[in-house]
Amino acid sequence: MRTAQPFPVQVENPGDLVAALPYLLAFHPVDSLVALVLGRSGPRRVVLTLRVDLPAPRHRRALAHQLLVPITEAEGPVVLVVVGGGAADPPDSLPHRGLVESMWAALDSEGIEVACSVWTSATAHGAPWVSYGDPTDRGTVADPDSSAIAAACTAAGMVTFGSRAELVAVVAPDDDETLTRRAELLDEATLAAEAAYDPEQAAQRGLALVVRAVAEAADRAAPLADEEVVALTIALGDLWVRDKSLTFATGPQVMAAERLWTELTRATPVPERAQPATLLAFSAYLRGDGALASVALDQAELAHPNHRLATLLRGALDAAVPPAHLTRMILSASRAEWSSDGPQWS
Repeated sequence: MRTAQPFPVQVENPGDLVAALPYLLAFHPVDSLVALVLGRSGPRRVVLTLRVDLPAPRHRRALAHQLLVPITEAEGPVVLVVVGGGAADPPDSLPHRGLVESMWAALDSEGIEVACSVWTSATAHGAPWVSYGDPTDRGTVADPDSSAIAAACTAAGMVTFGSRAELVAVVAPDDDETLTRRAELLDEATLAAEAAYDPEQAAQRGLALVVRAVAEAADRAAPLADEEVVALTIALGDLWVRDKSLTFATGPQVMAAERLWTELTRATPVPERAQPATLLAFSAYLRGDGALASVALDQAELAHPNHRLATLLRGALDAAVPPAHLTRMILSASRAEWSSDGPQWS
């Protein structure tokens, strides 16, 4: 999982860096390897964060070479943090030393500097951390909630979860009975609209509906009614409307739009759920929230396997494509006026 930082995070010492991980990732990692790439000039700042589950020993070298691709593109010194994976017994034994050594070898082969490598039991305040390079270099994790990055994340409206499971729950679908009821209403509404269907008029009405729903999302207290979910699902089912909706990811209403996409990801039946889930993933990716983008894409792929835009975004996430590159590529298609030839993405 890749996260590009939406604002600079300055590195002070390993304890402060470990304390920043929940804010860099949007959740407290467990049993994870986190690789952080630092900027080359001026004060050392985190410019890229990568997190993966701790691998089995036989997968260590393959994982190290996989992580080399985005790390090499970022072109900066690297900090490696192993979270969990066992108890430390320094200096005799630190968990997953073999993984760290595999990373050292891979990075060295590309001439990439390793600034430090540490193990920590957790990212909580007071948890111990120990250096792999020098076991006498050790300390405890600073209070994550009192850090500068915590204040910056709070000011930006970003949320940090206690675990990845809590993050997954944010986009978990509604209960089966509710989704079945909405699927039936969706069928009825689709059939009722077929008699006098004009594709261009339907697309323009659908876009107006989505624009209005985004504008109302910031202050709306009540959940969307079934009829509203159905109408928005039909609107986003027009791929021109869905592609136009991608532009909310770069505008002032980004957080209101993400609130709407999140609610629709939970509320929409399959396979239509893939559309709001992909919109949420794209927006989160551009903000640097790789964790939310990943769990949203999980929902899109479950709802509609081989969904083209979801597949494109997954490839970008896995390859750590810079958000700016992805923005130019996708938004160029979303700016087109309606055409009977259809949109670029499905």
